[in-house]
Amino acid sequence: MHKLRINLVLPFPVTKPVGGAKVMYEYANRLAAKGHDVCMYHSIKRPYKKSSTPVWLKQLIFAIRGVARPAWFPLDERIESRIVPSITDKHIRDADIIMGTWWQMTYAISALHERKGKKFNLIQDYETWAGQQDKVDASFSLPVQPLAIARHLQDLVSRKAPGISAIHIPNAIDEKSFFLETPIESRSRGSIIMLYSEEPRKGTTYGLEALRMVHEQFPGLAVTLFGVYPPPSGLPAYANYFQRPGNLRSLYNASSIFISPSLGEGWALPPAEAMACGCAVVCTNIGGHLDYAIDHTSALLCETENPRQLADKILQLIRDDTYRQRIANGGQSLIRTEFSWDRSVEKLEACFSKSPEK
Repeated sequence: MHKLRINLVLPFPVTKPVGGAKVMYEYANRLAAKGHDVCMYHSIKRPYKKSSTPVWLKQLIFAIRGVARPAWFPLDERIESRIVPSITDKHIRDADIIMGTWWQMTYAISALHERKGKKFNLIQDYETWAGQQDKVDASFSLPVQPLAIARHLQDLVSRKAPGISAIHIPNAIDEKSFFLETPIESRSRGSIIMLYSEEPRKGTTYGLEALRMVHEQFPGLAVTLFGVYPPPSGLPAYANYFQRPGNLRSLYNASSIFISPSLGEGWALPPAEAMACGCAVVCTNIGGHLDYAIDHTSALLCETENPRQLADKILQLIRDDTYRQRIANGGQSLIRTEFSWDRSVEKLEACFSKSPEK
């Protein structure tokens, strides 16, 4: 396709690893690598978001901290990255395409002049955890083409906005960053890895409780936790914590099982990354896992808020290593063959070229 001027919009400067921002930065890099002219915007103000701090002061602080470009993600040097007061015609360059993420930005993008480009919203979750569900639901009907990273989000748009169709653009895993290094069959029984988060919807407390139960039955348990938060206090002796690890692929490859006790996700990245690296995954039966977590094939599924069931599934894999290897191989094969960034970028480009003006 011909080369496009593309504006990508994030709802704030991203100072620490965040899955939704990582996806947008990944698209930015891959679109730039294909020759498109890409500019990233990070907005200070958001519609329906109140703040007592003046915009000019926030902008000054962000400028002093030098966070226009994420320190935690290798954003392509060809991409211009800006922090702007708001997503308005004054601050956004003319372009062929403008794509944002997060429901508040959909309102801002919908009000832009058509010179700013065809309008798209990449829906990465049902973003109601801060309230304002009525405005979240109404955002699906704005004159902005919705794109959904997961099937359950595509279905959600159809239910909340009858007559509106979201286009499915699946997430993917970078095969150059996450891949098999340690043979699946050689991994230690009871070596488990989990994302640690202080966000309640990630279900960390249920995961830790399940691991405590597993340890009672299997004293040789060795747990690796990782996350962006400071090291948690009171971790048991069988658990090690890595804050913002630079060797996440190695941590996955050193583990036989990955667990995700999350209560809700858009399209969870860590379980899929772990699958690509050969972990057998045990995760909750939620929409954000189900695009790649097929029960008894690529993962084992359990109920949310049920640490006993989660522990039982983990113990099943520890006790039956042949079964653990089968699940791990099934997941690794599925991610490698079905979730390609090249395919997702091509599908996004097709949307850009075919979608009518909004």
